[in-house]
Amino acid sequence: MGVITIEVPQKVRKNYQIASEKKAKELIDSLDLLEPKKKKLRDLSDVVGIWADRTESAEEIARELRRKSNLRRGNG
Repeated sequence: MGVITIEVPQKVRKNYQIASEKKAKELIDSLDLLEPKKKKLRDLSDVVGIWADRTESAEEIARELRRKSNLRRGNG
């Protein structure tokens, strides 16, 4: 059994199961014709620069950001 993940610009979550090996190959061949775009790497130096003088580790910063996000959502 294999898995194909397709990301779309919509808030949807769907799962499909294809029983036919022939139909699965047809679907994969059709998807391959779409020529998926590879994600381009962005220069993040400007973004990273705002954290350059912080004494906290990346893990500590991430933990604090998650904590604050959870508080705003009422989960903390």
